[in-house]
Order: sequence, then structure tokens, then C-alpha cells
Amino acid sequence: MLNDLFTLDGRVAIVTGAAGLLGRQHSRALAQYGARLVLADIDPEACHTLASELGACAVPCDVTSKASWASLVDKTIREHGRVDVLVNNAAFTNQSRSPSFSAPFLEVPLEDWQRILDVNLTGVFLGCQVVGRKMIEQGSGSIVNMASLYGVVSPNHRLYPGTGIVQPPAYSVSKAGVIALTRYLATLWAAANVRVNSITPGGVFNDHTDLFRERYNALCPAGRMATETEMQGALIYLASDASRYCTGHNLVVDGGWTAW
Repeated sequence: MLNDLFTLDGRVAIVTGAAGLLGRQHSRALAQYGARLVLADIDPEACHTLASELGACAVPCDVTSKASWASLVDKTIREHGRVDVLVNNAAFTNQSRSPSFSAPFLEVPLEDWQRILDVNLTGVFLGCQVVGRKMIEQGSGSIVNMASLYGVVSPNHRLYPGTGIVQPPAYSVSKAGVIALTRYLATLWAAANVRVNSITPGGVFNDHTDLFRERYNALCPAGRMATETEMQGALIYLASDASRYCTGHNLVVDGGWTAW
């Protein structure tokens, strides 16, 4: 049955940034398809609340710390004996800003540049390194890295004035790096039966101002922003056997934004 390709029954999935906007939806989708979840976030209270809803395990995790990653994986192995899916979702966004996230390019402090890269890119590197080792040992696994529209194309800078929303340079650079790392690891680990793919969401609505939405909608072929649930299908596809011959792919879910 084709439906069986999408099942995650009995599989163990780690989601970082699980308490965030997309992290919550990733977690709910994985649970609905049968995965046993280990939810990780730097906000332990919010993570525990979601874990209680889904019957999952919650683990505090700082993705910039290799020791924190090692603790997360050790707990996962103790609880479940294996890890089959990793969703590298944790990142700085407009909802979880670094101290100078909105600084203009010429005024960006080096500390902010580095902090965003540490979370958005180095955090993915560390997760792939620590979890990937376990997947190689067990001979299977699927890693899904969350990239961004602005890792594929430049932000349209005309969108932002007056909206309260910004896209710092380190965000774009870090997400482009996530896509490059995805491809690197996909070719490195394909023979070990460990698949590595990424998802590039377009703009996801999260109480954006009317001005921003009007500008975005006018530029997007679909005429609207994505809802927070519209990455779930892409995630289940890449996490499951439905994509078992797919690796090194950046799945763009952007309403056609990058098509013109």
C-alpha cells in the first residue's frame, strides 16, 4: 500500500526548536504518523508543555553546544534504543531575535553575526555530527534540515521598511550554508543508508503586519503567505520511506516565490 510508505510507526524522531512556530507543527505531524518523539528546545517549560500534549519526551538543548547534543542523544538512546529521524529546526528568527538582529548591515556587530551563525548553521553541523554517528552505526536514518527561502535567493529588501521585520545578513548566509551542508552530507553518507535533505519554507504567516502581508502577497505567485501547517507534508515525505531514494534535495515550499 502506498500509504505505508509514509508511516513512521515505531521510529524515533528528534526535533530541535520544537517549541517554536514550525517546530510545534513538525512535532504534531511526526506524532500523527506514528513517530516516538524526543523534543528539544532551549526553552524547557514550553518544550515540556508540548511534550505533555503529544506524549513525548522533552529535553533541554542548546544546539550550539556539542555536550548538550551528546546529552540529548544519550537520553534518546536510553529511552528508545535508537534514533531514526532528526529535524534540525532550531534557529534565530524574527520571533527569537539575537540582541542586534535588526541592525542595518553597516552596523551589524560581529558578536551578532557570529551568534546567528552559531545557532542557525553550527547548530545544524553539530546535530548532524552527533546524531549522524548513531545513524551510521545503526545503518539507517533520515536527517531533515530546515533551510529558508533566503538561503536560495536574496531577501527582497523593499518588503521590509515600515513593517518591523528584518532579515539580517547572517540569517541568509547561515541558511545557504545549511543547504550546502545538506548536500555535502547527503553524498558522504548515501552509501551508509543515511539520507540528508532540507526544506526551504517560503514566508510563513505569524501575525505579520497588514503592510508586510500586502507587499508579500503581491510578490508571491500564490498570492499569500504559507500557513504554519503547510510544511508538514514535506516533512513527512522526507522523514519517511516515501523518499527513500531522495537525498541531497532541498525541497522548496514557497508558493512559487522562486519560480519567477
